[in-house]
Amino acid sequence: MRREERKTGKLVKNRGFTDKLYFYNFCTVHILMAAILTITALGGLLGLADLSPLGSIPQWAYTELGIHTGFVIWKAKAENARKYPAGRDGAAKMGAEKADDETKVVEDVMEDF
Repeated sequence: MRREERKTGKLVKNRGFTDKLYFYNFCTVHILMAAILTITALGGLLGLADLSPLGSIPQWAYTELGIHTGFVIWKAKAENARKYPAGRDGAAKMGAEKADDETKVVEDVMEDF
């Protein structure tokens, strides 16, 4: 086994369940797209007359991948908001005036979410 393969294996192995699931989902969708492209390209040689059912598969595959991507981003945002509450950790190290100004900015930004 080559070094690159070992490194990739470690990257996937050391990740959480959601990250592994997303990685496998991403790979599966792209393998499916490659299979559809191959079937379409070789459709004449394989004797396939109607390839229209293959036209709806990519939209469903990429829709599912997009929903999964949205979930992963939402989950990361929720975890970061829980880990790093807005304006609390850095306030003790800065001057009170500067900390108040930055807390206001952070609160304004967090309202948009």
